[in-house]
Amino acid sequence: MTEKQRQCRCGAIYHRTEAMAASREIDSFECTACGVTLEKWDTAWVPTFRRITAPAIEITEPAIEIAEPAINPDSQADRLAQTGDRNAIPPRRS
Repeated sequence: MTEKQRQCRCGAIYHRTEAMAASREIDSFECTACGVTLEKWDTAWVPTFRRITAPAIEITEPAIEIAEPAINPDSQADRLAQTGDRNAIPPRRS
């Protein structure tokens, strides 16, 4: 197991460990304080992160923007998707 520390640009410091997983994983880790991606991986050596120091600066806005939902509540397909029936087919209109 490999251990080291990673620091985000906001000042948060993370303890990083790395261990062998059962299979290859594709994933990433984002800072829990500001949302910046600290690391991406596509390997069987998978890192885990634990924050050990809070950000040095006050975070007023997250680094990532939250987009408006793409769901149109008046759409038949969206109503079917919201019911949880992924195989639902909208009725034909005559």
